[in-house]
Amino acid sequence: MPRQIDQLPADPTTLARRVAALEKQLTELRAARRMGTATVGRLRIYSEDGETLLAELGPTDDGGGGLWTRGLQGGDIPVSAYLASGQLRFSPIEDGVNEIPAAIAYSTLPETGADLTLTPGSILKSDWQPVMDLSSVTGGAPGLVLVSAVREVAGVGETGPCGMDVSGVLTAANIAYGQITINPSAANTPTSQAVTGLTVAGSSFYGFATAQTTVPGSQVTGVGTTSVSSSGLTVWVTRTNTTATVVNWMVMGL
Repeated sequence: MPRQIDQLPADPTTLARRVAALEKQLTELRAARRMGTATVGRLRIYSEDGETLLAELGPTDDGGGGLWTRGLQGGDIPVSAYLASGQLRFSPIEDGVNEIPAAIAYSTLPETGADLTLTPGSILKSDWQPVMDLSSVTGGAPGLVLVSAVREVAGVGETGPCGMDVSGVLTAANIAYGQITINPSAANTPTSQAVTGLTVAGSSFYGFATAQTTVPGSQVTGVGTTSVSSSGLTVWVTRTNTTATVVNWMVMGL
């Protein structure tokens, strides 16, 4: 029958190594349990070489906390990301590249509301860059979108209008449009047709209409609108004969 003494290592050296390994594992276990309440002033993450800093988490100059990370984009372009105090910034880590980093910033003030600002990066401060500001205005209309272009020339900031290209169909709650066909009741007699069932947003409404014709002025002598409202409008056509006329119409609310 095996004795307990036979289960011990064959020599004192082996026994000492096993005891040391056990003590190390116990120390690591205790440290891991303490991490739940541990206080770390600044946490840094390095690459496998032990020298290249990849990320840093810690206090910022404004008394808050921030996270900075660094990596390669496209295999060879070093890019950094920085998150702190309601702002997320992105920028290549190269001299003379992206003098102004791309950023998503959030700010809120009780008097004005909350702003979410989107700003793309630029290589030079003098480059025009579009800025989109999604704002909730205190006491005003929510969802206000401001789009402008900004740049800095000789230390002076400038703001200008910004064009917006929409790839696709743009729709808006304050615009309605369509097409109707009007059969004139008699030659040279204004004939109307009502458009109903609209739900155009706004408080003031404007109507527009134009005839699809190759004989404007000679046979189609007039097109107009009346009774424009959020729910519809009345379209009029006058022509020198009783030919059916296709009319394009639009209602805009402001």
